Amino acid sequence: MRRVDIAAWTDLLGVGEKELPWALKARVRVVEDTQADVNRLRQGLRAAPDEELVLMLEAACRSLAMAGERLEEHVSDLAKAS
Repeated sequence: MRRVDIAAWTDLLGVGEKELPWALKARVRVVEDTQADVNRLRQGLRAAPDEELVLMLEAACRSLAMAGERLEEHVSDLAKAS
């Protein structure tokens, strides 16, 4: 991870460079928990008569999965940079 990216992340999250991996991992867990919540909601409404709603919930699940993967990539990049 580039120094400028590290500085931007530490500034955004309000942590020091040493705490950054922990802070990013915490965000990954939040995204994963949110994805699980949305997925449960989607499962509960999968037979809803509002097909567009179901599609939106499916898209939200996919987007949250991609966001979690992206954060995990940043954690991995940070570990390689250390």
